[in-house]
Formats: sequence, C-alpha cells, structure tokens
Amino acid sequence: MAAIWPGSRVPNFGIGDQLSFYDTATSTPQVVYADGALSVAHDQPILADARGMFPVIYLSPAPGSYRQKLTDANGVLIFDDDDIDVPQSADYEPPDPGVTDPTLLVTTGMRIGFYGTAAPTGWVRCNGRSLGSPSSGATERANADCQALFLHLWTADATLTVSGGRGASAAGDWAANKTIALPDYRDRIAIGLGGMGNADINLIPDATVDGGETNTTLGATVGSATQTLTTAQLPTHQHNAGTLLMPNHGHPSSISARSDSGPVQTTTGGMGLIGIGTSQYPAFTGAAGNAAGQQIGGSGTAAITGATADSTGGGGSHPNVQPSLFELVIIKL
Repeated sequence: MAAIWPGSRVPNFGIGDQLSFYDTATSTPQVVYADGALSVAHDQPILADARGMFPVIYLSPAPGSYRQKLTDANGVLIFDDDDIDVPQSADYEPPDPGVTDPTLLVTTGMRIGFYGTAAPTGWVRCNGRSLGSPSSGATERANADCQALFLHLWTADATLTVSGGRGASAAGDWAANKTIALPDYRDRIAIGLGGMGNADINLIPDATVDGGETNTTLGATVGSATQTLTTAQLPTHQHNAGTLLMPNHGHPSSISARSDSGPVQTTTGGMGLIGIGTSQYPAFTGAAGNAAGQQIGGSGTAAITGATADSTGGGGSHPNVQPSLFELVIIKL
C-alpha cells in the first residue's frame, strides 16, 4: 500500500516552489505518483500552486526510503533531506483473550475480590484454611501449583501457622510436606498498613489492634461487629428536673383557752386558722403537745412531675458495621 508524502495539500510553501525526489544518497530520481494505485507518475520537479500547496504525492513502499529536495521558483535551495523512511502499513491481529497467560497479568500473592463462591483456576480462597504440596494434606488446596504461594506467604508473614512448626526455611518446609495457613478474610475487609514505607499515619491506634499487634503488622486484625459505650463516651447532657410539688400537709399546734372553771388546753389537728371553739381543724393528723421544740410542718414526701427515680437503658452494645457486600476474597497461586 502506498503512503502519502506528509507535505501534500499543506499550504506552507511558496508559489512556484520546486520539489524533487531521489533514491537515498544518490541523485537518481525516484518515481512518485499521483494516485494510490501507483499507476500515474508525477512529472518532476513538482511545482507548488498559487496557494503554496503541492498536490497529493504517493510514495512507493519500494525501495522504502527516499531523498527530498526543495528549491524556490528561482532555484534557490530551501532544504535537501536524505534517508527518509516511507511509512509502511501493517496488518494488526489482536491477541486471543482466551489464551492470554494469566501470569502476564497478575503475580503470586495478589489478592482481589471475586463475585462467586469457588476460586477460579490459579487462585485459592483466603479463608484461613491451609495449602501445601500434594502429600501435605492441606485443607484448601494440596497441589504442586501451591509452591510459589507457600514460599511467598512463609516469607511475608511469620504469624501464619505452619504445621509442625516453622523450620529453617520456606523451601525446607515445602519439601517436608508441611502446610501453611492462608490469610483469613472471612467477614473482614482490607485496610492499608499504617506505614507502607512511610511514617506510621496512626489513624488506627496500636492499642485497638487485636492480640497486642500494631497497625504496621502484616495480617493483624482490628475492629468488632458491636461496641458498648462507657459512661465517659456518652455525650455531655442534662436531665430535666421537672416541677416540685408539696403534698397536702398541716402544722401541729396547741391552742389554749380560758373558761370560768380555769385554763383549758385543746389538742388540734392543724394550725388554728379559724376562731377558737371550732372543734375540728383539717390537714395534719399528728398529735400536738405543749413541749418546746416540736416539729412545725407537715409530713409526707415531695414529688417531681415529669421525672422518675428509676434508671433507664439496658447497657447493651450497638451495631458497629459499615454497609457492606459479601463476596469471595481470593489470592493468586
């Protein structure tokens, strides 16, 4: 397929400029064409028109390179460029996605979410079970293809359990048909390590990390599904005291009176608010006397409306889970 000379139809030249083409490193004219079929040759030199444009010029893919020379209408050299490649066309055949090697896309130890319940080929589930060699008796996968992930996990996370205890090396434990526990993402989401090569950002304090580990420990866990608040964590607040109401009451008193036969003392049931001689006084029902220092006031308790002396609340924990969606978590073998 022919290629078009890049300066074709570009109005950047002078009127009457003269363009010639040669084989590379020679003065041998090279044929250029006026059509894509390469059947009509241009006469050379090719002249720029009244707009300073050259016509469409097609270059042959053979020999595939050329020299170009431009002069003005008076033959004064403007440029002389050599060893220029003719653009070549190429057929593009996209790769078959069905045969793409997964190892070109991911590497051992990469962890992703997968919307399914069984791990695809080349992956295992991060469920806390074990993997190992074909003779290991591993519970998640026992196969020779587990070796790379076994070695990676053994080296990356010293807290992962190795059956029979860790030996001197990962390769030695693999050869001994031991198993290693997979990371356990059941009911958990991933959080970036506190440091990751930078200073510990400490948004999650070490004191809240499980098992006395820190936020920079690979595989450490943190958080709970529920949380019980302490008194110190409650917001500062006040309780409405209500209205104080006094109960019905009276004041004990002793009323003295005289008659022709001498002094008379009368015990009453309340302070005398009406004339002497009335036989009954309301409210207080206690017995009044003449002794000094007797209580003056009523009896009973005061009530506060709108309030209660009883405690409320159960002291239970509250949900502490963000809105989430469950899916499979898998890791590359």
